[in-house]
Order: sequence, then C-alpha cells, then structure tokens
Amino acid sequence: MMPKKIIFYCQHSIGIGHLIRSFALVSSLHKTFQVCLISGGEFPKGLPIPSGIEFIQLPPVGINQNNCLEAIESNEPVYRVMKQRQKIIVNYYKEFEPDFLITEFFPFGKIQFLGELSPVLKLIKNKENQTKVLCSLRDVLEPSFNNSKLGPDFGVKIINEFYDAILVHGDKDFITLDKSFTQIDRIKAPLFYTGYVTNLTYQQKIKREDFSEIVLSAGGGKIAYPFIFKIVNSFIKYGFGEKIQLRIITGPMFPIEKFKELKTRVCNQRNIILHHSVESVHDYWKKAKLSISSGGYNTLIELISSKIPALVAPYRNETNSEQELRSSILEQKGLIKMMYYEDLNEEEISREVSNALLFTPSEKQIDLEGADKTRKILESLVI
Repeated sequence: MMPKKIIFYCQHSIGIGHLIRSFALVSSLHKTFQVCLISGGEFPKGLPIPSGIEFIQLPPVGINQNNCLEAIESNEPVYRVMKQRQKIIVNYYKEFEPDFLITEFFPFGKIQFLGELSPVLKLIKNKENQTKVLCSLRDVLEPSFNNSKLGPDFGVKIINEFYDAILVHGDKDFITLDKSFTQIDRIKAPLFYTGYVTNLTYQQKIKREDFSEIVLSAGGGKIAYPFIFKIVNSFIKYGFGEKIQLRIITGPMFPIEKFKELKTRVCNQRNIILHHSVESVHDYWKKAKLSISSGGYNTLIELISSKIPALVAPYRNETNSEQELRSSILEQKGLIKMMYYEDLNEEEISREVSNALLFTPSEKQIDLEGADKTRKILESLVI
C-alpha cells in the first residue's frame, strides 16, 4: 500500500523557530507518510533539511517592521512574488494530491499570507475526496492576536470554514490554548494536544559544580544583537564570578556586520569564546554551568530537556509577549530563571547572572513527545 501524503506549509519571518519545529515534525511524520515541506521564509544557510522528505523553497518573503510583506531575494514587487508563490502552491497541490494539508501557525497568525493559501483551501473544500486540513499551532498565541480587530474573528472564520482539526503543540497539563486565546469556544474543529515538539529526550542530570563555562545563545539570532551585546558588556565590565568563561553562540541569522563588531569587541578577552553558529548548542550545554538565552519555544523546551540551569531573557515588545507568558509559567514551575535584561543596567545583569549560577531547576517534567504524538494523531485520522 502506498503511504498517505502530507503537504506541510511553514512561513517563518523574524526567527527560525517555526521552521525548526516544522523540521522536527516532518522528520517524525516521514516514518509513516510521504511528506513535502513547503517553506516560505528566508532559508538559513547551512541548516540541514530532514532526510527523506521533499522540500520546496518558495521565493522567500518576510514581514517588515510595518507588518507588511516584503520580498527578500527579488527586485520584483511583492505582489508579483506572492502571485508566483500562490501558483507554485496550487500547482503542487494538484500534482501531489495529498491526504493532509498542514499549515504551521496560520490562521492564528501570518494572516498576510491568506492570498496564497485561500486558493488551495477553496480547492480542497470543493473536492469530493477532501484532503484533511490541519493547523499546527504552538501552545501560546501572541496576546496581540486577541487584541487586534481582525485577528480572532479571522482565525475562527477560517478554521471553521476550512479546517478539520488543530494540533496544539503543548502539554495540556501545563498550559492550555484558552490561556492565550479568549475565543476558543467559538472554534468547531477538534483540538489535539500533542505535547511539546523537540528532537530531544530528557537527559540525565549532570553534576556541574566543577564547570566554569556559561553559554550565551540566541536561537537564530536575527534580532538578538542588543541582547548579546548587553550581556557581553556586562561580563567584560563586571564579570559573572570567579574563573567564569563565556561562550557566545550568536546564531546563523545574526547580522554579519554586527558579528564583526562583536568580534572586535571581544578579541582581547581571553575568557570569551565566540561562534557565529554551531551544529549543536546541546553539546556545549553538557559542559556548561549555566545557559543564558532568549526565550523562544524551541530553546525553552531544549533547555528543559537538557536539565541545564537556565537564565532566560524573553523577547518582548508592544506586539510580542508570547515568549514572556511561556517563560513566566516555566519560572513559576521552578524550571528556569527569567530576566528582563532591557530593564537592567550592566552591573545589575552581572548580579542576576551570579545569582542564577546558584539555581537548580526542579525535577518537574513536561510532555516532550509532540513530534511522535502528532504522527500518531494523523495516523488515527486516515480513512
């Protein structure tokens, strides 16, 4: 019997967390299904694509500071690029004839991409042998989505008209979607909680008393330079404790000019090691006394699975507070320490880090089997 087919659509913009989570999901789905991943954002150089899947990179588009679409590698007007993308998606759907279409995050965000997705959604709705349409959704929505005039009504309308189910990638005993989505009762499609999505399993606890290294990292790193620079300046001026060494991993999308500036800043510091990108930050965590990092979904789950003491600085602004909400709950559970680095001067940051070196995370465990449980849920939906 031929395996059932899945098209998995992912559009990342600022960071690469959505793409990394999608990679973990399609790697598991490939064990049972024939999978095609369609990626719409700027693809990070050097990031390995999961083996065994078909990968389609659309002409990349991002969202600028004005929340508008912009073409990344083309001089064409963005509306023409979007027309090209729409044609690619529809034509591939007709050729591939999938049993499932999964859209990552949409329609609970990225509503600017309705134009390229609505034709295929309408095509599916009008077919007799209907492809099942699912939403792949992280555990926490941006609070700004609830507060916008269009967001909640748009999300509910699209889900109820076109979608068969929502896959919530979180632990329902830890946090449920209603904590960040106030209109969940209006949704008709069933919700399946999958557990958190990661390629990792829980690691054995490591004795870290004799370690002297702190690992500073920021996920993809695209907008992380204010965070990285402030922590580095604090370390150079005030230190984080006797014999402490700082290893910096800026991330593959950290701006190259900012990296050159950072390299100049630390070149004479013997107790600082600088990387632009590494294959696996987890290998460095195994020998570290503490992690200092940003607070994205993937980073937090990987920190918890690694059982490393962690000081987390969630990204937040007037429209983004999803990281802050998740991080605060993790801190309440004793799994991490949290720091608002923007509100602290460099001396205060030094004290926060020194205190975090004394922190031991709790033994509470959360469900990390989200990738495999997602696959099993789809297997159960096959007719």
